[in-house]
Amino acid sequence: MGDKIRVLIVDDHPLFRQGVKLYLENKGEIYLAGEAGNGEEALEILEKTGIDVVLLDLQMPRMDGLETLQRIREETPEVRVLILTSFGSWDKVYSALQGGASGYVMKDAPPMELLAAIKTVAAGGVCFGTEVARELLARVDKDKPAPENIEPLTPREKEVLSLMVRGLSNREISEELVVSEKTVKTHVANILQKLGVKSRTQAALLAMREGILGRD
Repeated sequence: MGDKIRVLIVDDHPLFRQGVKLYLENKGEIYLAGEAGNGEEALEILEKTGIDVVLLDLQMPRMDGLETLQRIREETPEVRVLILTSFGSWDKVYSALQGGASGYVMKDAPPMELLAAIKTVAAGGVCFGTEVARELLARVDKDKPAPENIEPLTPREKEVLSLMVRGLSNREISEELVVSEKTVKTHVANILQKLGVKSRTQAALLAMREGILGRD
């Protein structure tokens, strides 16, 4: 398999899984390591098989996507999770992003977007369109007060955060800013600590909701 990205597809619709498989199986960067129709099956596969990225549906029988995500974060925290969703499930998408998912892909998105999203999260980035994310946040966080414990970011930290919002990985940020990847990791750690969040996804969501990048 070499450096291929090992992907697990978790969705309760066989036809949808088949369509994803047909597209991804001919892509040299991807290795389809398994598929599951519900969360319980997915966790069993994760126990036995090395997986880099899980494509996770939210609406499933026996164990839904949110519970499955929680278990994945607890048992295999190194695995990246991409949520497969539709425009009708914003509340659950937001809960999933806050729960540690690395982004989401619309089920009716062009196949190339799915492939790009897999590559992005596998490299350590986050993946969600800014405009769609703003609409999502407006729906579920409209009346939520601003956090009181946000520490000011330095100009460099804002640069790094802006690239995190765009979905860039540490390696890509280091190339963009012409600094070492170790330096980027230090900036990311400082950003998470100052914003009081645990993941890049949560940092990006908070930055958009609170307009942090526009502050002086």
